[in-house]
Amino acid sequence: MIARLSLAALLAAALLSPTPPAAAQDARQRAEIAALVQEMDYLIARAGRMARRYGRDAAPVSFDYGALVAQLRLTRSRAEAYLNESHALARATPPRPESGSLTRRR
Repeated sequence: MIARLSLAALLAAALLSPTPPAAAQDARQRAEIAALVQEMDYLIARAGRMARRYGRDAAPVSFDYGALVAQLRLTRSRAEAYLNESHALARATPPRPESGSLTRRR
């Protein structure tokens, strides 16, 4: 009976504790998300430069760089918050984007 109890306790502990492969996968995922945050920094800066260059376009329909920059900043802040929070539950989906169009009509 004691041997069974010990075996059951060991099996339960092994199943409930994070396994090294899962921990390694989490570390890789977090590193890749951190790389995406850095890439979003670049995209935010690039979109800002494009807004300064093309923002005064007099075309009847033009690209809304301000909306793009706002969306990128929001997505970046949510990704960074994901990296900085402790997780009680796994999320099945990424954060929802802000609604709205990236075109402006004059």
